[in-house]
Formats: sequence, structure tokens, C-alpha cells
Amino acid sequence: MADKRKLQGEIDRCLKKVTEGVEQFEDIWQKLHNAANANQKEKYEADLKKEIKKLQRLRDQIKTWVASNEIKDKRQLVENRKLIETQMERFKIVERETKTKAYSKEGLGLAQKVDPAQREKEEVGNWLTNTIDTLNMQVDQFESEVESLSVQTRKKKGDKEKQDRIEELKCFIEKHRYHIRMLETILRMLDNDTLPVDSIRKIKDDVEYYMDSSQDPDFEENEFLYDDLDLEELPGSLVATSPPGQSLLDDDLFHQISSGTPTSTTSSSPIPPSPATYTTVRERPRHATSHSTASIVSPTYIFPSTTLPPGPPSAPQQPSLSEVSIPPSLGVCPLGPVPLSKDQLYQQAMQESAWTHMPHPSDSERIRQYLMRNPCPTLPFHHQVPPPHSDSVEFYQRLSTETLFFIFYYLEGTKAQYLAAKALKKQSWRFHTKYMMWFQRHEEPKTITDEFEQGTYIYFDYEKWGQRKKEGFTFEYRYLEDRDLQ
Repeated sequence: MADKRKLQGEIDRCLKKVTEGVEQFEDIWQKLHNAANANQKEKYEADLKKEIKKLQRLRDQIKTWVASNEIKDKRQLVENRKLIETQMERFKIVERETKTKAYSKEGLGLAQKVDPAQREKEEVGNWLTNTIDTLNMQVDQFESEVESLSVQTRKKKGDKEKQDRIEELKCFIEKHRYHIRMLETILRMLDNDTLPVDSIRKIKDDVEYYMDSSQDPDFEENEFLYDDLDLEELPGSLVATSPPGQSLLDDDLFHQISSGTPTSTTSSSPIPPSPATYTTVRERPRHATSHSTASIVSPTYIFPSTTLPPGPPSAPQQPSLSEVSIPPSLGVCPLGPVPLSKDQLYQQAMQESAWTHMPHPSDSERIRQYLMRNPCPTLPFHHQVPPPHSDSVEFYQRLSTETLFFIFYYLEGTKAQYLAAKALKKQSWRFHTKYMMWFQRHEEPKTITDEFEQGTYIYFDYEKWGQRKKEGFTFEYRYLEDRDLQ
């Protein structure tokens, strides 16, 4: 009977340790996920490993009791064992994330995990882009074939079969461009989240069927392919359109090709201007013909150097033209720029100097020495402004050490934190960048090398909020924050 009471007492103590260990594990788990610093995360991971080791030892003891026949009611033991195993699984996840390198296959795989809806949207967008590219490639092939057939037709006139093929290719090109415009509009609507992904998937099979079988003799096109998407009711800003003049350019190209007119610049002779006139070329004409000239930014004046010699109209000759580029300023001042006077030069220099020192709107604001973080109405006989010289190191040196630690840890990113750190350094405190704590020598170190020193230290624990003593501590110099605070 006494042995059973003793065994039950051991079980109760073990289960109590399990409860406390799980609570401690949860506390460190939360701190680990809230840590913003890599050094803090490393410290919390080490603490988490210690706690899970303790829980694993308790689990081994519980498993021994569960396997024993002396205990009849084992439900509580099994529940605590499962609770410990749950924490072990959570620790495995943390350990896996810690060991996963950022640019390994696993790390890149984790980075690629996205929302399923977003992934589906990206897949549909990639399909639309690839389909548009494929159709554009087919259009290029059709145009290349049209050009080669037109050359053959020009050499051998009256070939009706090739003329029919050219007309058929023109029809293919026109249909392809229509589908390209529609698909570009759908892609733009998908990017703007104005068209659901499901409705695009409905037309996917028909579009692929058109893309693969549009040239087959028994192909039947679905004329109502895009009707369910209501693309005709869209505003003009969403509808993909061709550049201005594109269709006219294409019509001119087909007209020249089908009529046998060559497209090179040597095929036609421009009409020369009269000797008494000149032409100003400012921009490219809308209809790109075979004798159009390139667009030039500054005005270019074309002067004929020779007149058209008399001769029969059947043998026109190309007059030689000379191009002269005139700076735009000479169009305003034909005689050149007028030199500035001494006063004008002085005013110009002063204007340039004033421009470089132009005032900023914030220059007119009153300098605010103190910005209240949590404003609260107070009685008028209390201090309404900080005491004088409160932003100096001398003022901070008169404060207590605990006050300096409070300012350092709770006023991050402020001048007060900087001054508190400076005052702490003057009191022989040194900041450890790994543990994010302040250390001070309790006595002379027992061991000093070029890389570390070892001895007894006093450190400030910001979690327990108090100074503690650490014996045999190794302070590595690589974690010493040794910047000189000016």
C-alpha cells in the first residue's frame, strides 16, 4: 500500500512538471515568433531545445509507467504523453525552418508557396500570354508566306491558285488579329480582377482548338466564342486596340504585295520640289509609303541643289538633294544669340545660386524640441515641457542605471535611446549584440585573448528586469558593440 502511495506521488510530481514544462515551452514559442532580431531568435531556439529535452525525459518516464502493470488507470498518463509529443512535433517544425537555407531547394520551394487562387490566376495569365505569342508567330509566318507568293506571282502573272492562297492567308491574318485583340483584353481584365478565372477557363478549349486547327479544311469556327464574357460592354480603356494607323499600314502593305508593287525605296521616284521652294520635314506621315523619309527631331530643310533637266517624261531623273540641319534657336534668332550685358550675367548667376538654395516648406515650421508620444492633459502647475538641458549626456548621467535601461529598451529609435546608451558606456557597461543585453565586468577577467575574455560579469536581464551575475561567462569580442558614440 505504501509503495502505491509513493508511486502515485511520483506520478503527480511528474505530471506537474509536464504542465509547467509545456507552459514554459508555450511562452518561449511565443517569444520566438515575436522576435524581430536574428540574434534573439537564435537565443530563443536554444531555450526551446532545452525545454523539449526536459519534456522528452519526462515522456520516457511516462512511457515506462504506461507499460507497467502496477497502474490501472493510465488515461492521464497517455494524455500527458500525447501533449508532450505534440510539443515535439512543433519543435521539429521550428528546427526544420532553422536548418532550411534560403537558397536551397527546400527554401525556394517554401518561397514559392502562394495562395491557390493566386496560383490559378497566374496559370491562366501564363496560358493567355503563351497563346497570344503563338498566334503572333503564326501571323508572322502567314505574312512571310504572302510576301514569297507575291514575288512568285509578280514573275508569273495569271496564277490563280497562288492568288487564292494569298487571299486565304489574308483572311487567316485578319482572324488571328481579332483573336489576339480579344485575348489581350481578357488578359488586361484578369490583371485588373474584373473577369473571373472560371469564365476564362470555359473558352480555353475553343481557343486552343482554333489555334491548332484553324487551317484545316473541315474547321468550323465558333462565332460566339467571346459572347459570354460581355467584352463589347467594356469601357474603351480596357479594350486592347491596335496602334493608330496600323490597319491602314497593313492594308497598304497587302495592296502593294498583291498588285506586284515592290516595297523597296528604289522602286519609285519622288517628285522633286521646285527650285524656289523648300520642304520642312517634321514627323513621319501616317501612311508609310515607299518614299517616306525618317522622322527627325529638329527641323530639316531639304534644298534641291540642281533643277530637273529638260527631257522626255518617260525618262525621269533623280535630282541630287542636300540636307542642312539648322539649330532651332536660329529659327527665332536668325542672326545668332545676342551677347548678354554684365548686369544680365550677374542676374543670371544670382538666379542659378538662388535655385540651388531654394527654401523648403519645412524651413518655415517652428522647431519642436519635444514630441509627446502619449499626450495626456495635465494640471497647469505640473511641468508642461521637459526640463532644460534634458537632451545632453550630462543630464542622463545623473539618472539611475535602471532608468537608463528603461529608456534604452522602451524608446527605440529616438535620441533618448542614443543618449542613454552613451551614458551607460561611460559607466563601463558594454552591449552584447547576440543576447541584446548590457554586460559589466564584476572583476578582472581570468582569461583574455585576442578573440574573447572569460570571467564573472554582471548583466541586465530585460525579461526579468533586474541585474544578474554570470560566472565563467565567455564574452566574444565579435559580439561587442564597440562603436564610438559621438
